[in-house]
Amino acid sequence: MNIKRVWYSTKSDLTSPDTVHQILMFGTLEEIKFLKKTIGENILKKIFLAYPKKIYTASALNFIKNFILHIRVSIDEHRYLKFTPRYIGQ
Repeated sequence: MNIKRVWYSTKSDLTSPDTVHQILMFGTLEEIKFLKKTIGENILKKIFLAYPKKIYTASALNFIKNFILHIRVSIDEHRYLKFTPRYIGQ
């Protein structure tokens, strides 16, 4: 499948955190389903949680966290939401 959401590279690594976040935020449901099937839901969750990116809107983050990735633990949403101050923690 040709994923068009990764605009900066013609050959994207599907396990790259940047690629994962670009597809989750800007991809179609078909592209997200392909990503989950290709790299596996567990690896997708690990990348999502280990390498947060501030590109999500509140509604998109809620949808991805709860319905796409089925993450039931609490996460620091300030590390994902693009309309919050920059995260300066450890």
